[in-house]
Amino acid sequence: MNTVIRPLILLTVLSCVMAGCSDQTPPTAEKTLETQRVTVAEVSEWDYPSSRQLPGIVRPGARAILSTRIAGTLISVTKEPGQRVIAGELLATVDARDIKAAITAAREKVTATEAALQQARLDNERLQKLYEEDLIARVRTERASVRLGELEAQHQAAQSELKAQQVNLSDTRLKAPFDGLVSEKLVDAGSFVGPGQPLLILEERQTMRVDVPVSSNQAAAMTPGQALSVIVGPDREVLEARLVGVIPALNDTGTGQRLRLDVSAATSVMAPGQVVSVVVPVTVAERQQQNTEWVGLPRAALIRRGQLTGVLVVKSPGEGGSDEATVVNLKWIKTAITPVNTSGLIPVSQGLEAGDRVVLNPSADLQDGQPVVIDNAGAANGRG
Repeated sequence: MNTVIRPLILLTVLSCVMAGCSDQTPPTAEKTLETQRVTVAEVSEWDYPSSRQLPGIVRPGARAILSTRIAGTLISVTKEPGQRVIAGELLATVDARDIKAAITAAREKVTATEAALQQARLDNERLQKLYEEDLIARVRTERASVRLGELEAQHQAAQSELKAQQVNLSDTRLKAPFDGLVSEKLVDAGSFVGPGQPLLILEERQTMRVDVPVSSNQAAAMTPGQALSVIVGPDREVLEARLVGVIPALNDTGTGQRLRLDVSAATSVMAPGQVVSVVVPVTVAERQQQNTEWVGLPRAALIRRGQLTGVLVVKSPGEGGSDEATVVNLKWIKTAITPVNTSGLIPVSQGLEAGDRVVLNPSADLQDGQPVVIDNAGAANGRG
């Protein structure tokens, strides 16, 4: 009997011990976030004019399609596309043998008419003296005067022909009208070219112009000389531009108005034909139609994660009935198009209210709900 009970007691004790051990799970320590020091700025009401981005086409500051007025064989083309030239530099030559022969004939004609004209003047003077001495009839002096006038006209015509052929000779040498870049060569050497046929395209790219199609209402709100911003390339580099004027878009493919802008700085990032974004102010009527209350957010407070944009909003003790420490909360926001010249502020249409405090230049390890200590608790000017 005892031998049977003892093993049962031993098994019961062991079972109890094992059960007790399994019920006592060691407590896990909660991970606490370290307090960080941050700089904040207060979000203010948006009091800057809103804007929008419109597509524009980049064009060279000047563009010339060069051709010749002379028909003939193209002897040489001295420049290739991409090469720079200076004003007056020779670009192409056309066969000028026929013109040179015509110049030689015109010079000979001028010489012949000069000799005949000189003789006619002598004859006219001699006959005038004889007529004054009543030695000849008046009709002979009249005939001499008429002959003199005819030879003078022939001499003038010969000189004009010589000048015309000399102009034709100069037209066989195509020169650059301004400093620029050869953008295209349309005809190769050896081809027969005719008057007005395009040979080369020359562009001046020290300055660029941008044409922006706009509505009539938008065009009416713009003034010549107004400063605008042009956003260029994948890095969205911002360049300054000046509105030259509003021109009608009356070509075959468009109607309405176009803004013409001049861009003179950092044009190396721009090329003719490139599509850029031009920031233009929204008209008063359009802004009233938006019926939105925007706030101005310092750009340094933005957090970008993929396609999302957010900020870290500071929550002080006592806000929302809480007695906890000052913490930051991540809020996703919606921004509007960045306007021009707003001292680093960008408009926010959703997610924030005026008076919210946001963290400037937040570190990558600052997390939602993390306690913080504010360095500039008294700074709340909305611009950091």
